[in-house]
Amino acid sequence: MFAPIPREHGVIVKKCRDCLRVALLYPSIYQVAVASLAYQLIYYMLNSMEHVVAERFVLPSLDELSTPLRSLETGALLKHFDVIIIPVSYELDLMYAVHALHVSGVEPYAEKRRHPVIVVGGPVPSMNPAPFYPLADVIVIGEAEPTLPLLVETLYTDGVDALKASEGFLTRYTVEAGEKSRRVYVEDLDSTFHPILQFRIPGSGEPWGEALLVEISRGCRWMCRFCMEAFFTLPWRIRSFTKIREIIEEGVEVNKVSKVAFYSLSFFDHPDADRLLEYLAENKLEVSIGSLRADTLNRDRLEMLARLGQRTVTIAPETFSPRLSCAINKVIGRSTVEELVLEARRLGLHPKLYLMLGLPGEQDEDVKHAAEILSRLWRLSGGSMRVTVNPLVPKPWTPLQWHPFIDEKRYEARARLLRRAARNVDILSYRWAYAQAVIARGGVEAGLAVIDASREAPRLGTVLRALRKTTWGRKVLEGFEPGEELPWEKLVDPGYPVAALRRSFEAALSCLGRG
Repeated sequence: MFAPIPREHGVIVKKCRDCLRVALLYPSIYQVAVASLAYQLIYYMLNSMEHVVAERFVLPSLDELSTPLRSLETGALLKHFDVIIIPVSYELDLMYAVHALHVSGVEPYAEKRRHPVIVVGGPVPSMNPAPFYPLADVIVIGEAEPTLPLLVETLYTDGVDALKASEGFLTRYTVEAGEKSRRVYVEDLDSTFHPILQFRIPGSGEPWGEALLVEISRGCRWMCRFCMEAFFTLPWRIRSFTKIREIIEEGVEVNKVSKVAFYSLSFFDHPDADRLLEYLAENKLEVSIGSLRADTLNRDRLEMLARLGQRTVTIAPETFSPRLSCAINKVIGRSTVEELVLEARRLGLHPKLYLMLGLPGEQDEDVKHAAEILSRLWRLSGGSMRVTVNPLVPKPWTPLQWHPFIDEKRYEARARLLRRAARNVDILSYRWAYAQAVIARGGVEAGLAVIDASREAPRLGTVLRALRKTTWGRKVLEGFEPGEELPWEKLVDPGYPVAALRRSFEAALSCLGRG
């Protein structure tokens, strides 16, 4: 039985005769989907096209589904749409997407399916399409704005086989022809689509305390060696202050909000970042910024953030070892972190610290040293600091794509050292990270394993057992040789050469005295 979300703002119910009916399946719950600017963009961009109608599908929970999915707009069944588009930003989204399709009566295996056409896109499949190849009829390689109009127009008029690798599409036809799909991106953010109207449930506090989502830049000028997002969004581009102001002026009025959430990999790298904050203050608007690079912060900027309602300041040095910092090309000094923690405490901001384990060249002594610093930072924060610890998950098309994933015993032992150093230390589950690591750098076999294991229920244990049996379950722990051809290198042209990544990897090893 169809039960629409009550009082949802920003819904589009479009009647369109002989249109291409597109289902936008977000492989997570509504609260996650509503905070995705990419998902918002796809929804409104598609519905702005005359011959397309798009409806949203989300998971009611991340547990086993009991009934077929129905759209949020009309209650239509997923299997009745012409095209299903699945945005993927997290490797284990594959597990949830497969189960949602199966429960909804859609065959997950592309070779066995006749209808509907399934399209997968986003940073994860763009950088390594191989695990998604058994599921998808089309994998979009690159960004949405230049590819979506071509995608729906071609599917509407000519069909899947007419899509071109040179325009950012990977299909069975392009693979059989031996063509690599080119990563496509927007060159000018000012001239491209940005959603003004944005869906949410008024009064729910989502997303980001009910805020207008505004992207101010794409890419990153720092290029940390582990960051897939930075390499996927190359080159670094910014929206002009004038264009951002236009989006804010229209958006806060249309959406009836008084807060702006800025999307950027490093907010204060924007040349008009301070001016933007002053503009919000002049217009009595609050701000929410998730990504703040520590070495771009200072007292004045922290004071302005606190004045505009920011409650948390994120500090992500990843490591306190100068040697390891050099290896990952992210050097945030200990003194910088200490000063920020003290200043945050003075202003009533809550510092949130991110650390990584399993970095190239990491030794037990590095982690013991980090635990000592962590204990001091905890005291400096007055007990207000939260800490998140993750293992490094090496990603394709980054300089660390050859690096091995840390083994479980070493990770757990080092995580215990950090957990004992302070309170409020959250350690990411090794099992989740390992599954993510195998899918991130796996081949087609990894995708087949996830599909087989996820059809009946999205259970991590079942997926893990399947992944461990594959070649890739072992390979990610061993690492890869810089000379061997990797699955993603056969399928994608990212726009930069593998040789450049090798040189950067060698530079990382030089930091460790191994180059």
